[in-house]
Amino acid sequence: MIKQIILTGVIAGAAAFAGFAQASTETGPYGNWTLNDGRVTVKVVPCNGNQVCANVIRLDKPNNADGTPKLDLKNKNTSLRSRHLIGMPVIEGMSPVAANVWKGQIYSSDDGSNYRATAVVNGDHLDVKGCWLVFCRDLNFVRSK
Repeated sequence: MIKQIILTGVIAGAAAFAGFAQASTETGPYGNWTLNDGRVTVKVVPCNGNQVCANVIRLDKPNNADGTPKLDLKNKNTSLRSRHLIGMPVIEGMSPVAANVWKGQIYSSDDGSNYRATAVVNGDHLDVKGCWLVFCRDLNFVRSK
């Protein structure tokens, strides 16, 4: 009888933990996120232990006027200027600093620079603030369904 009660408690605890893990996955940073203006979608994945990384997976205009894929032409590293924007990493490791908050660097192909950044997840919204010195830019994403 006592073994059955303990086993029932362990199963209930495991089920509760599984439910928590499922809920945290749905509200956490992982998955596909589209910029509020729709021009880019990124996929956020776990990396480097407890960090997050992101790559571009969709652009609303992936090609140039001549039909060739857009490239990372402004990258300060000349050897990376031939890489396609689709598939390109934009976050290569942001670390958690609080519940649903990460800090690190983001890359912008607009000017080929990295910026210090903070990312905050609030349900189906991901707010990223990238800063250079005291100048900051907010990027607002929504979770893609």
